[in-house]
Amino acid sequence: MEAATYRPHLQRGGTGLTEMRCLLEAFADHGDYNRLRHQALRENLLGKATEHMINDALKAFRRRFLQAESLPPALVVARAMHAPMPEAAKTQILLPYFVHTDPLVVECYRALVLARLKAPEAALTRDEVIEYLLELGQRHPELLRWSAYLRLRWARGFLALLRQFSLMERHPRTSLRRLYLLPESFAFFWLSLCQKDGSFWEAERDKIWPLLQADDRQKEELLFQGQLRGWWHYQRAGEIVSFTPRYASVEEWLGNGLA
Repeated sequence: MEAATYRPHLQRGGTGLTEMRCLLEAFADHGDYNRLRHQALRENLLGKATEHMINDALKAFRRRFLQAESLPPALVVARAMHAPMPEAAKTQILLPYFVHTDPLVVECYRALVLARLKAPEAALTRDEVIEYLLELGQRHPELLRWSAYLRLRWARGFLALLRQFSLMERHPRTSLRRLYLLPESFAFFWLSLCQKDGSFWEAERDKIWPLLQADDRQKEELLFQGQLRGWWHYQRAGEIVSFTPRYASVEEWLGNGLA
């Protein structure tokens, strides 16, 4: 398997949670990227000072939401941003799109965040991120061609990304925080996976759950939460599982299951 090429995408479009939310909410109305692009440039939806900055945000939107083949489609996640669910759940839904679609971000997230959360007082500094980029450069020489300033900016951007998703204490503190997946965020991805594969077991084994910090115990608790909320029927006895969604699609659940 060919190794990924690491690029400084965080410096092109930024960490941009607010900007991505704005673009998604506009995209939900029509589902047309070209129309969204014209709208963003003509109306300056993002309130940016230059057209170059708007184009960078649009490129980040395409990379995160239109090219994320293993995640729910852009129009579905866009409609989730209008659904009656807690704002914290909407933010959690966006996390995999920011992490999974950038090979360097997902590498650093696994190595520097998930691996450290096992420690009682997990923390991460800017210098430790820079040190890890240099270490990765032994296997990915493209990182060694970055200037020291670019590595510094990328490290700052990575920590800013963690803080946006409440995975790290506010600056200047460096403590990492666990993500406690909310029922709505869990249901969005679980129902999407079941709709795509039609298999409870495939959904349970999907690689998205480690990114969302959901272990087997938490998934079991969240499945029972969904049962209590009437989103599905779920029973389990050892290896025997009965699971039946009460909505035909994620879109139907977004429209009718959260009211």
